[in-house]
Amino acid sequence: MATKEGYYGSDDTSNTFMGNGTNWFTLVDKKLGDIDLYEKELIDDKKAATIFAESGKLDFNPNWFSQDLKHKDWINNNQNLVKNAASDTAKNGIKEEKNISSEAASNEAKKLTKSNKSLSSEEKKALSRPANIGPEKMGPPSPGTKEGGFGIHVFPSSLRTNKGGQDFLKIDMMKFEPSKLKGSSGGIGGGGHLGIVDRQSDRKSIGSVILPIPGGVRDGQQVSWAQDKINPVQLAISNIVLNAIEKDFGQGIETAGDIVQKAMDDPGTKTAVGAYFAGQASQAQNLLTRTTGAIMNPNMELLFSGPANRNFSFGFKLAPRSQNEAMTIIKIIRFFKQGMSPIRSKSRLFLKSPHTFRLAYKRNGHMDDGIGVKDHPYLNKFKECALNSFNVDYTPNGNYSTYEDGVMTAYQITMNFQELNPIYNDDYGDVPRGGLPAEIGF
Repeated sequence: MATKEGYYGSDDTSNTFMGNGTNWFTLVDKKLGDIDLYEKELIDDKKAATIFAESGKLDFNPNWFSQDLKHKDWINNNQNLVKNAASDTAKNGIKEEKNISSEAASNEAKKLTKSNKSLSSEEKKALSRPANIGPEKMGPPSPGTKEGGFGIHVFPSSLRTNKGGQDFLKIDMMKFEPSKLKGSSGGIGGGGHLGIVDRQSDRKSIGSVILPIPGGVRDGQQVSWAQDKINPVQLAISNIVLNAIEKDFGQGIETAGDIVQKAMDDPGTKTAVGAYFAGQASQAQNLLTRTTGAIMNPNMELLFSGPANRNFSFGFKLAPRSQNEAMTIIKIIRFFKQGMSPIRSKSRLFLKSPHTFRLAYKRNGHMDDGIGVKDHPYLNKFKECALNSFNVDYTPNGNYSTYEDGVMTAYQITMNFQELNPIYNDDYGDVPRGGLPAEIGF
């Protein structure tokens, strides 16, 4: 790839910069100012991430197969470097396109990429306040707490996780990270709005368990809709209040009053409203129906009331075939039990949230990204999850049975995960050209 239509920049060496042992270059959307960051390769350059100019959000490309935690951490920590490189790229493109001075092109480039935005001292103070309320303020954890080094455990031992192996379920444990409150100037949701910053989903794992994909793979997505009613009298009152809010109070009341007056010119409306208020005053229920045989139109409608978090249940029967596999099973059970347990502060005044889990079905036989391969495109993806139940049946065959060293001949584990956040439309990503991709997504 040399360049892309509608963007400033190219993969020419004059536009590349070095970072984390890799050559990078940026393309800048001429209209939106969004910055696409590419990893330069000898044959096929790979899009790594996009920094959206309007929101400032960093979005990693899910199809960037060669990504690793080292590169992603570096990008997260060096966004200003990327933005400066993009500003230079846009400046060169604007200067050549419009034949203007370097200073004028630089100003336009900064304006386009939003890299010249700065916060007032008061805004900086306001943004700093939520950061003072964090898990570190709860004090250190109680002695004996395990916050890392849970290890990597694969069962069965013959499960092939290398390139060309079989598909599997990978469960990473991560230290819990709370959501953060952030004020934004042109950021979350637009200018001046407060918002909740998404937790970083690609945080470094503190331990992993790899298991075969079980039977009964399924997911279900739900949102809540509820019936809602509003009668004409309530509509009239609402209209008065809304007009008063949107306009000068006196003008709003006058405008709403005119609308109500015109409605009252209709004899049917006058009769219905009179009967309604008479019934309210006398506490006589259904007076309008008794006198006219009619009811006020409830304007019933089904309205969206909220999303729901998904649940996922898994069950595995773990039967060791060797002492090594037996010890792996014991470690896997310990892994989940200790990881899902709440963390006491050293003072015992607080309980911190347990560790959380990142799940992924992995499709093998493709490009390797370390332990595991690309996410399975034809099964669902997961958001970060909490493990809210973990059960062990030590005698799944109905009889107490052990090997010579005391390990049970089989263990049945069942676990239920719940996603920390609901699924939103934008989680699937926008596909401006070519229609929907041939993958399930979430």
